[in-house]
Amino acid sequence: MSIPSSSGVPANGWRTFLTLWASQSVSRFGSALSWFALTIYMAQTLYPAPAQKAQFALATGALAIAATLLAVLVAPIAGSLADRTDRKRLMALCDTLGGLLTLGMAALMALTTAPFWVLLLFVIATQSLDILHEAAMDASLAMIVPDEHLTRANGLLQTTRQISGLLGPAAAALLIGLPVMLGTSGWWANLPNGVPFALGVDGLSYLLAALVLTRLYIPSPPPAESAGGAVATVKADTRLGWTYLVRRPPLLQLLLIGAAVNFAASAIPVYETLLTRYTLEDDWTARGLGFAAALAIITTITSAGMVLGGVVISAWGGLKHNRVLGILVPSLLIGLGIIGMGLSRSLPLTAAMFGFTVFAMPFAMAHSGGIWQAQVPREMQGRVFAVRRVISRFTVPLGMALVSALATRFPPGPVIVGMGVLVVVVAALQLLNPSVRRVDDREYLDGLAAAKGG
Repeated sequence: MSIPSSSGVPANGWRTFLTLWASQSVSRFGSALSWFALTIYMAQTLYPAPAQKAQFALATGALAIAATLLAVLVAPIAGSLADRTDRKRLMALCDTLGGLLTLGMAALMALTTAPFWVLLLFVIATQSLDILHEAAMDASLAMIVPDEHLTRANGLLQTTRQISGLLGPAAAALLIGLPVMLGTSGWWANLPNGVPFALGVDGLSYLLAALVLTRLYIPSPPPAESAGGAVATVKADTRLGWTYLVRRPPLLQLLLIGAAVNFAASAIPVYETLLTRYTLEDDWTARGLGFAAALAIITTITSAGMVLGGVVISAWGGLKHNRVLGILVPSLLIGLGIIGMGLSRSLPLTAAMFGFTVFAMPFAMAHSGGIWQAQVPREMQGRVFAVRRVISRFTVPLGMALVSALATRFPPGPVIVGMGVLVVVVAALQLLNPSVRRVDDREYLDGLAAAKGG
């Protein structure tokens, strides 16, 4: 067992984090393989006929909605468990179960055709485990990473997510085509496609992450006391997390900034399609391009911008003082970038606006994670972060639904400009708010809470 350092974390805590980050990065990449592979499975195996286009659209939408809603619905349970169990064991359990479920699904697909309802249950189960794992991991960072390195740690996690999203589909495509490349002389020749290979890699990546966890020292604070039955405990924990935020208005106001950014920026994939199809058609036609080529240019630059932003914040490590500026300024830039998307009529300029906007996102997310992990007591992070997730993430489906609905009646450009203006106004108001500017001051926050009676 490591000896705690003067900052309250193990002396080799940063090395522990890097090992944890590396193993979880492999698992994250495996999950990107699985998600893409499931889409291909539905397109090629379940709904391959042109007449099944509507069924395919409904199925892909159902999986996406299930994943989005679970992030909100499971968050209170995940936060409660993260504060009431050994966080390392919870992460290892989630990785192990996720690996076994994924390997089981791979075997099922290799032997027979898995119906859609099985895929839906698989997504619900694995996504729920991922949410539990995320809650335990977020609450564990402050236990092993010194406060001055929390922004960098969150930046590395953001970089992993973006690189996995960028490279995962290409790697999954290679695995899906593996039976054809291997020839027809082996057992794999009986497979309808290589989707089981992609899921198999994901399952093994889960188990590898679980194995690495068993070798790491990740302390947990003493478990919180139960409030009665399971339902009563979750309700009490959610109430505690909400009360903690209400008594510290700067944290709540900071959370509202994140909710506004998520509301406007979560629909960026929708923006890409709508703008390319309806706003930029004259421009890409004049350049001799087709819709697919124009959309590919925008999505590629968007992905590259997000990855580059994650790499930069990871290498830099973020602000050491006034870290709230690392959230407010990038949020302001995100809003301006969204406005630029909506106003642009040029393919190169629009692509540049997308790249600029998503480049700023990892800066805001990494600084936000660092502030929350530094300010919230370690033994309460699971419960407080649960409320944080519910508030910030419930705006994601709302934003996507609103943009999609408005785009059926209005040109997409003005709709997107309106979303950007919302982010700019919210970020600017909080930038001028002296209370929010002191959100990184623990004594100030505790003083506000004491004045409110808690």
